Amino acid sequence: MLKKSLTLSLLLLGAAPAMAGETLNTIIGGGAGGAAGAVIGKQMAGDTGALVGAALGGAAGGAATANRGNKNEAALGGAVGALGGAALGKNVAGDSGQVIGAGIGGAAGSALGAKSGDNRKVVHHHHYHGKKKKKKYRRWHD
Repeated sequence: MLKKSLTLSLLLLGAAPAMAGETLNTIIGGGAGGAAGAVIGKQMAGDTGALVGAALGGAAGGAATANRGNKNEAALGGAVGALGGAALGKNVAGDSGQVIGAGIGGAAGSALGAKSGDNRKVVHHHHYHGKKKKKKYRRWHD
């Protein structure tokens, strides 16, 4: 039990700085999707199904709750985070650790993915309405 609580607290402390600036909806969506996907996948197809379900759930939860421009990044981050969290949680704390790891990994991954999508370059168009100088050509005739 001490091992489970220690691992959970380390995962939470590691994910806390990443989640500080992102919206709460993306964090909750990625975490809930990853955990629910792991539970459903485990019931349907065992350990492999739990990993696949965690990845799909984290992606769906992250994309559903992210801001409009960050959906792809949040989906990818949620999938990778939930998959890694589920695999790590299974090795450390068994079946319940797999679900907890998928939830925490999906939350952190979707938050990081959505945050990385905010760094898009803004293009500014400048229009200059000045006079154009016309060259005058003179022809010399004899």
